[in-house]
Amino acid sequence: MARRDLTGSPIARALSVAGVGALALVVVALTALALQHDRSSQTAVAPTAGPVPSFSFRGEARPDATDSPAPTASPTAIGAAERFLARSSEGTLWRATAGACNGEEPVVERSDDDGATWVDVTPRSRGIAQVRALSGLSGADAELVVDLADCTPQLLRTFTQGRFWDPYPDLLARATYPAGSAPTVLDSPSGEIPLPCAAPASVRVGAQQTAVICEGVPYTRVGTGAFAPLPLANAVALDVLGRETAVARVDAGACDGALSLSWVDAAGVVSATECVAGTDPAAPAAVAAFDDETVVWSGETVVSITP
Repeated sequence: MARRDLTGSPIARALSVAGVGALALVVVALTALALQHDRSSQTAVAPTAGPVPSFSFRGEARPDATDSPAPTASPTAIGAAERFLARSSEGTLWRATAGACNGEEPVVERSDDDGATWVDVTPRSRGIAQVRALSGLSGADAELVVDLADCTPQLLRTFTQGRFWDPYPDLLARATYPAGSAPTVLDSPSGEIPLPCAAPASVRVGAQQTAVICEGVPYTRVGTGAFAPLPLANAVALDVLGRETAVARVDAGACDGALSLSWVDAAGVVSATECVAGTDPAAPAAVAAFDDETVVWSGETVVSITP
């Protein structure tokens, strides 16, 4: 038996009109919800940077992070291409480019395979603008002295291999590091320490001495004494280990097309020159000195030299 055709009946027409009306109400409701969501998205509060950092020394117990106001400072250019290199006690390598406050962003990286590969661990959530110092700590930990976006100094430490960086303002107050207020001084707990030139580079502060390069000449300062030049020229990077100083320099006569590496002992005696294969004398460089090895970062190359 054939079905009745109800499409032309009054009931069918009424149902059609009711269906269209219901559909229109649904469309209006969905449109209103979308507009409300869009307005709420536009007025959402942007996330703020977390608290700020402080300084510490190898082997110290981990302090509690606290918030405290940092001193104000004006922008100072170390040089965006300045490099830093360090190693934690378990062998993790850390490196950084300085960047510049109100300029080029710094980059901080970690390597777990002796420099073969690197992971970017720059603490961008902290709003850093410039790196002023980098140190390896115990285990696989590290610390940075940085300038924040407003060019004020802070010290950051990581206990998570660079995943998170925490601020320690109390430790910053006990640290010695290149000042943000002037390029020619170090900030220290006892006040400002004058550096021996107007454009210092590769400033390294150790437990026994401080070293810096001025127009290619390395200078060292033991304790609270005066800076004195070392008998080397064309230096591009250095590091201190106790009373000894490792100096990477350009010496075309001894190492054509590569950096040379020399050690200067406490008496000022210079060791025999060693050529660092694979390095570029024209590229920015950094040196990290240890009892069991010296690591040189030049251009894209990281070289380990053992005694």
